[in-house]
Amino acid sequence: MDGYSDTLFGLEYLRLARDFLQAFRDLPQRPPPLSWPRYLMLCHAVELLLKAFLLHRGTKLEELKKYPIRHSLVELMRWAQDQGLKLDAEVTRDIELLSEAHEAFWHRYPRKEAKPVYVIEQFEATADALFKVVEKSFHASA
Repeated sequence: MDGYSDTLFGLEYLRLARDFLQAFRDLPQRPPPLSWPRYLMLCHAVELLLKAFLLHRGTKLEELKKYPIRHSLVELMRWAQDQGLKLDAEVTRDIELLSEAHEAFWHRYPRKEAKPVYVIEQFEATADALFKVVEKSFHASA
């Protein structure tokens, strides 16, 4: 994608986030406690949304690939909030709850140790709320 500015690349991240959220919705629901593929889709959609916002605000793509930012939902969220992303307390809390499982890739690989996690369906409304705020920021600057 030569010649593609990082700001415009934010639109690609937004589109991809929409696809991952749709994949979350399309995957079959399993009885609790877990559906790891759905966890992966929703968490990755949240990560992409936060990165889309940051790219749109002028953050360089290379900066988003560095540790500890790379897959940290909390760090991405805090950075986005510093750049003007307005999230209510419930969305902020939910992103914090999702972060540990996402950063440790619990949804990608089987684990020997058991640790309580949240049922992913409870975070769908959070992803929807985040989508609305991020999309609004794109339209506001158009």
